[in-house]
Amino acid sequence: MLLDQLFARRLLILSGKGGVGKSVVGAALALAARERGRRVLLVEVGAALEAARLLGKSPSGGREVEVLPGLFSVNLDPRAVMDEYVRHVVKLELFARRILESPVYHRFLAAAPGLKELMVLGKIMVLEEARARGRQPLWDLIVVDAPATGHGLAFLKVPLAASRAIPVGPIGANARRMLELLRDKRRTALLVVALPEEMAVVEGLQFRRLAQEELGIEPSAFVLNGCHERRFDDADEAEVLRLTALGQDGQLAGGVALPAALRAARRQIRRRRLTSFYQARLRRALDVPLVTLPFLFREQLRIDDLRRLAARLEAA
Repeated sequence: MLLDQLFARRLLILSGKGGVGKSVVGAALALAARERGRRVLLVEVGAALEAARLLGKSPSGGREVEVLPGLFSVNLDPRAVMDEYVRHVVKLELFARRILESPVYHRFLAAAPGLKELMVLGKIMVLEEARARGRQPLWDLIVVDAPATGHGLAFLKVPLAASRAIPVGPIGANARRMLELLRDKRRTALLVVALPEEMAVVEGLQFRRLAQEELGIEPSAFVLNGCHERRFDDADEAEVLRLTALGQDGQLAGGVALPAALRAARRQIRRRRLTSFYQARLRRALDVPLVTLPFLFREQLRIDDLRRLAARLEAA
């Protein structure tokens, strides 16, 4: 099963076009791992709306917070991560505070290309390497909701650029360790998330290709989220289209107007066909597993919805 392969790693990184539901998929994966008895950390990067809300909890902020037994979440703010690194390097709080309050530091942080991304990836590497008192890994699995595809590729490329630009010293050495972690198929898996829509699929496929060509990272799976699945059989779909063409009027049980019901049914048929089209397109283009998750007809998702998605992931 796919999750057996994914959960054998220690780091799962999700990327995809903005708005495709990476946070939801990441939360469902984390929940599925937690249901298997794993100690899981769900990592978000500068998320405005944290995944903790899907689990009925308050925002976690910059510290690991247990949102369910065995499931923790953290929202890494790049600026806060950089400040934490300064305090780690400069041991005396007085000196560290002077640096953090310095206008030069603020300008440097704003101007240095890729520095925030490098610090965030460094923090993720530290979390992956963290050990409990018994020297066992502190986290059995870390699920990372990475930035959207364009920013996500740049995010993952920072260690490569830093290792080339800084061949010596601690920053270059850490960048090479980060790159090694990202490329290590035994420890890390990259998942691409998309919706059954043209731009999301195109960006997802492009991200997969560039991750291979420019980073040497082969994505482990492609998740097609928000799929409209079949609700009518062929005969029902034909009848909906026939009645629509005839312009039939009337009412259904419960006082529902027939034209309104037909419009809703036609939308479902059209979306189901689009989903089938993109599923077929992706199956032709991919040589990695394709997982489909259903569209959930709910304004605000709840933990039961995440459990439903987690069950679909388990069955993949």
